Amino acid sequence: MKCDDRRRLLEDRYILDFERLLEVRSRRNRLLAQWVCSLIGRNDRDAYVAEVMEAGSSAPGDEVILRKVLKDLKDAGEDVDEATIQNEMHELVFTAAEDIARESAQLPI
Repeated sequence: MKCDDRRRLLEDRYILDFERLLEVRSRRNRLLAQWVCSLIGRNDRDAYVAEVMEAGSSAPGDEVILRKVLKDLKDAGEDVDEATIQNEMHELVFTAAEDIARESAQLPI
């Protein structure tokens, strides 16, 4: 394999891995929003999910999402601390990744 071919292969792999990471993060944020919605009893679930997704796209990292859902939970009178939200986010990463992997495995090649 030529050096250029190897480099192109590595670049393609990096791009694919990065795209998967973004997809998992997006799915995790959606699942987190649904979880928060169930805790605070909002009836407009789709609207809340959209709010959280918009917050997630406003800045890199998880801090914006964490702050938003923490504020929303506090405003709704829910006694949920930051560590609980972080743990839920951590668990939902695995749920999101498993869901995406399962969906990918079901696609015809």
